[in-house]
Amino acid sequence: MSEIAHFNCSNDRVRAGLRWFGPEDPVTIQHIRQTPGITHVISALHHIPAGAIWTEEEIAQRKIEIEFIEHEQAPDHLRGMDRFEWYQQHGQLSGLIWDTAESLIFTEEIKNGNPLRDEHIEHYNESLRNLGRYGVINVIGNFMLVADWTRTGLTQLHDGSESLQYVHAAFAAFDIYLLKRHKDEQGYLEDNSYTQHEITAARAYWQEHLSGHPDACQRLTDMITAGLPGAQAGFTLDDFRQAISAYKGMSESNLRDHISYFLSKVVPVAKEAGVRLCCHSDDPAFTPFLGTPRTVGSAAGYKFLLDHGCGANFCMGSLMAHEKNRDITGVLREIVEYGRSKQMSIDEIFPHIHMRPIETEGKNFREGHHADHRRELAKVVYTLVDLNWKGVFRPDHAPSSQHGLGRPGYDVIGRGYGANLLLGLFEMATMLKESQHETIEALIQAGHLSESERENALNSARRAVIDSITQQLSVITLPPAYDDQDEPIDLSIG
Repeated sequence: MSEIAHFNCSNDRVRAGLRWFGPEDPVTIQHIRQTPGITHVISALHHIPAGAIWTEEEIAQRKIEIEFIEHEQAPDHLRGMDRFEWYQQHGQLSGLIWDTAESLIFTEEIKNGNPLRDEHIEHYNESLRNLGRYGVINVIGNFMLVADWTRTGLTQLHDGSESLQYVHAAFAAFDIYLLKRHKDEQGYLEDNSYTQHEITAARAYWQEHLSGHPDACQRLTDMITAGLPGAQAGFTLDDFRQAISAYKGMSESNLRDHISYFLSKVVPVAKEAGVRLCCHSDDPAFTPFLGTPRTVGSAAGYKFLLDHGCGANFCMGSLMAHEKNRDITGVLREIVEYGRSKQMSIDEIFPHIHMRPIETEGKNFREGHHADHRRELAKVVYTLVDLNWKGVFRPDHAPSSQHGLGRPGYDVIGRGYGANLLLGLFEMATMLKESQHETIEALIQAGHLSESERENALNSARRAVIDSITQQLSVITLPPAYDDQDEPIDLSIG
């Protein structure tokens, strides 16, 4: 590995990674290698069913696929650690690192307290031990019930690129008129799924965009029932209803009990294996969702996880979909302050971070270009640098361009643009922080000042720096989407 690559991979600085779905991903490891600034790959064994063991043989193969150039003379009879060690001795490094697994799935049986959960937990612990042996030190899961991250379709941005979007009226229309969890609209009011205003909007959306349009209904169903990309097969409507029925009558308190049980069994094993377990935020951070409770959509939800030794896979876009999380830097600082009160380091609190902007209107949102949201991203980056975070981030979803490659949200070009913008922001924020220190030191060394004068000068310099940052980054803005005539786009359609 070159000196530059070694420098970029240093744990003393923030590093960037891209998610890879394995050999079936249209984005190849070579594509990722040729994306400047990317040193890490975030991957998982998506071909292994949820609840099964990630074996040493499978983990070793994924490590080799990511971290080494394929070697034609590699002995076919070697498997697992033997094969990995052969590559260590004879292989050529790719310059990429796999040290974060997303996702080793928290199964539905674990989440709903099914009798199979103990077997799944045993398998989970064996997988953690196996991952730890190969240096995969961050493992991510989530406690979203039935549906993982949810979008309702694609929309076209002003430049012609395509972005994932969530339209709340479309989602409610799917739930009420296609999924049909209840026999009538009243049932959705009674279980607090929607307000009367939201049901009225869903009815209007159904009548205008879906009723009598089977193709549109199928597109919406396919998008919502896709499950976790690359990890699980999509659900049919019958599958969806059956999965949801396992949570009938479950309260948030019940779900927390199941989470506590799971974490009590796996966190000690993870620590022993040298692995940091962390949990992705609910996406979007609304509760209830499909009539089921959600618990990881706010600082309070993350505090509950920290209480049980589980870190936060902080995802700014997921959290900011909810109005209560729009002051995202305040949420960041609240989580870190709480974690530090429990004697956790910043890397234990945030083993991994997702960085993506959203453009929002009420509960509707779509994912924008990172470069179009430099101001809000800069504020988040500055906050992370101020908190001394130096982990691996990924730019998460990005719009797909005509010159790009990859599934919706995972365009290698769009993510590469986002990663490099963020790397630049992290470098600039680090230099700004260091320059503050140098300025203060220079003032202290300034001659012929009395002790009180030097203290006043020092405090004045500190205030000036804080005021300057506040003026530049005073608030995170979430601009609505605009068309090429600078007219707001109605996010309720499309």
